[in-house]
Amino acid sequence: MVENCSKCLYDIKHPFGLSLYKDKCTGCITHEEKYQINWGNKEDELRSILENYKKKSKVYDCVIPVIGDAEDFYVLSKVLELGMSPLVVSVNDYFKNDIGWYNLHQLITFFDVDSIVFNPDMRVYKELVRTSLRKYDHILLPFLQLHTSFPVHIAKERKIPLIIWGQNQAIEQVGKFSHHDKVQMSAWSRKEHDLFGIDINTLIGNGAQVQEKYLNYYEYPNISALEKSGVKGIYLSNYMKWDPLKQNHSTIKYGYKPQRNNSSFDIYERAGSSVYYQLHDLLKFKRVGYRKVRDHLVREIRHGRISKNDAIVLEKQYNKSKVDINGFFNWLGMTKSAKKWFVMHRLNGFEDLIGYSDSCQKIDLPKKIEKLIQVSEIEKNEFIVFGKGV
Repeated sequence: MVENCSKCLYDIKHPFGLSLYKDKCTGCITHEEKYQINWGNKEDELRSILENYKKKSKVYDCVIPVIGDAEDFYVLSKVLELGMSPLVVSVNDYFKNDIGWYNLHQLITFFDVDSIVFNPDMRVYKELVRTSLRKYDHILLPFLQLHTSFPVHIAKERKIPLIIWGQNQAIEQVGKFSHHDKVQMSAWSRKEHDLFGIDINTLIGNGAQVQEKYLNYYEYPNISALEKSGVKGIYLSNYMKWDPLKQNHSTIKYGYKPQRNNSSFDIYERAGSSVYYQLHDLLKFKRVGYRKVRDHLVREIRHGRISKNDAIVLEKQYNKSKVDINGFFNWLGMTKSAKKWFVMHRLNGFEDLIGYSDSCQKIDLPKKIEKLIQVSEIEKNEFIVFGKGV
């Protein structure tokens, strides 16, 4: 039985769920729609949808959930070009370094938009991170639960009828739906794809000492109440020809600062995170059998900027990169002996990937990719123990 896509690097074990048709995966098949769709007509569709929401709320017509990523700069620029009045909503993950905080501030100030930044209770958040690490080898689940629910709560509470997200990962990575399906935000998709089936109640189970009163924003709003309020969420990637590396490169003109890392050539996605390409990347390797760079390489294969053979070689090189885990464990308050135990028992077989390198490895990339990452950027790796918010 064939388990690997003949075109890209994914196989049927992808955590989102992926199928093969004549040796080609559903992600590659759906990607081909990008070259068949009349995107001018799609954008007209989007404009028509947005017209129905403009000024339905007294101040804002939509909520834009953001992290401070390059994609957020791109999404916000497009939403403003389309004449919307957005409220930007962000959740502090407590893992931003200098670049991460700079980018979030720059996003808000450059586009001159109103914003809400939610700082979750630190004691509760750390307990949830500990539980997530212990039970699921995942340190970002509590943040993902908040990032995908808090903006929905704000939209509901403030009677803002529309939430606009960037890409739909289930479409972009594994082609679970067609662009023509115009998939909208849903509790099912959030749990299935963004949270890998682990909502806050599953996370807590009987293993976290957290009072329910602190968990409201971690939970998705009641479906019937949400339907009654009329709040809906759409994805721009269903209406625009989505090309993340090219789009993210374009955000430099807005003052977005990329950051190089040892684990991938992509200097835009999650720039400014102290853990994303460090312990989080290593834990992903343990959980699903590959690192984030595979997602980036698959994307570039599909956009024709690298061949599959060259991508295989690059992935092997990046898979050898070491990660620094000290900053995270210091933030969590773990003792040296506890960290040593965790490495010995939970990262067994990955010890050779634990370390620290102040310089980024030099890897030869295809010219089409190199062209999109040749920018000047600040390269810092400070781990901020506590971020105050905006």
